[in-house]
Formats: sequence, C-alpha cells, structure tokens
Amino acid sequence: MKTDVQFVLDRARATNAAALAIMADWEWSEKSVEQMTADAQSLAAQAGLSDTADTALTNATNQKKAAFAGYHATTVMLLGMTKTHYRNQPAALATLKGLQALGKCEQDILDEGATLAKIWEQLDATYVPDQGWTLTAFQAAGTSTAATVGALTTANVAWSNTSAQTDEQADAVEDTNVAWYADATKKFGPDTPHGVMIRQTVPTTTHAVKPPAAPVVSEALALGNGKVHIDFETPDSGWIQILHQGPGEPAFTVLVDKLTTNFWEQGGFAPGAHSFKFVGINSGGAGDESAPIVIQVT
Repeated sequence: MKTDVQFVLDRARATNAAALAIMADWEWSEKSVEQMTADAQSLAAQAGLSDTADTALTNATNQKKAAFAGYHATTVMLLGMTKTHYRNQPAALATLKGLQALGKCEQDILDEGATLAKIWEQLDATYVPDQGWTLTAFQAAGTSTAATVGALTTANVAWSNTSAQTDEQADAVEDTNVAWYADATKKFGPDTPHGVMIRQTVPTTTHAVKPPAAPVVSEALALGNGKVHIDFETPDSGWIQILHQGPGEPAFTVLVDKLTTNFWEQGGFAPGAHSFKFVGINSGGAGDESAPIVIQVT
C-alpha cells in the first residue's frame, strides 16, 4: 500500500468526533457525520482485508520455497538410491545414467522430478527406494509442488488488487478529512471554543512515511533462451523499480518502473553478463538502491 492508512483512519475518527461535537451549531454541507463515519468504518474493514492479503502472500511465498526445496531434496535422494538399486543391472543403469537433479531453477526441479518418475515407472513401478516413497507418493509431491506456483500467483494478484482498493478508499477518506477541516476552520476562528477544539483534536500533519529498505533478492536465475527470473522478499509497502545494465552498456537504466509483485520474469535478453539493481518506492519516496546482482544470461 502506498497510503499511510493508519494515519488517515486516526484523522477520520478525530474529524468525525469533532463534527459530532459541533453538530448542534454546524453541519458540513458535503457529507453528514453518519456518512463520514460509515466511510471510515468501510476503510477500516478494507485495511483489514489488505492485512489478510499480505499475510496470505507471505504464506504462499514461504510455502512455495519450502515445497520446491523439499521436492528437489527428495529427487536428489531418490535418484541416488535408485541408481544404487540398479547398480548391477547394466540396461537399467544406462537408462538412469544421464539423469541429473541439479535444480538450477523451479522449472528444472519440476522437470527433473517428472523425468525420474517416468523412468521409475518404466523400470519398476512397484519399487520403493525409501520408506513411504512409492512412485505414487513421489508423483503426488511433484503435483503439489507445481501447484504452489499457481497459489503464489493468485496470492500476488489478490494482494495487489486489495492494496489498490485500500489506497483508493484511503485517498477518498483523506480528501474528506482535509476538506472538512478546511471548511470547519473557516467557519470557526482560532479564538472560538469550537475552533480551539478542532485545531487541538484533529491531526493535520501526516505520519512521516519512510522510504522502504532496498529490496532483498531471494533468488535470481538464468532460465536459458534469454530469460531471467528473480524472486524478492515481500516488500513492506509500495513497489519495486528495476534497473538494468546490459553487456557493454555504460550505465544502469530503468527497465521496470513499477513492479507490485514479489517476483519478476522476462525474456529477450542477449547472452552475456546482465547487471540488475532494485529500488523500493512508496509514498515517502525512493529508498536506497540494492547492491547490483549479475546474471549470466544464456
């Protein structure tokens, strides 16, 4: 979220309380106190949805990381055990010889597991290399791991949409806050009882919003065919700007101005060393640039 929602809510509650206190002497022409209160309550509910979406995004990110790490580790273990099992069967061992479990990227992890499952089924579908690890169980692990990608995408979309809705409502409530205060302080001077109360109880200076810390890259991969994939830790607020410097280029330039998800994938890069830096931005401005990372694009 870009807006300091908590400040807007605090100001709205103070504004509404002041409006209620002077209602016998003056009512604002644009909105009733009831309407202003309802708007603030709606914003509070929407902010709660944003908090829920943020938690869901964090959980989905962690679940995907854990699932891929676990599935890759299982593939490595079971592939090694299977090669040992067939060590005295030349034909079977020859089939297994070219199999690897390097896990360079998420798609590789899924593909390597699927290849192992296919050959496992061809050699002996009843073979159980380790307790609990039947072919069916391994295939189910691959399916559930792949499903975490879609779950994270869904959580990302929900987080982005909910945050945008919260910002929109917060902007509308803050517009009401500012307009009511402007009219109320014109109506009641600084020496009147109502004027003193309004000026003393309604906050007018927003809480300072600090620019976010530099984004933290959790994974950066060259996927082949000119494509790169980068995962970030979920930003506390705002969005991410991506800076890029290609091979032979003299300086970094803005490649992506506003990334609101916690991952990014793009193709079309020429082979060679590509440098990337990342900046977190919110309503408080741009934070520090991250240290550059280099991806060797193939």
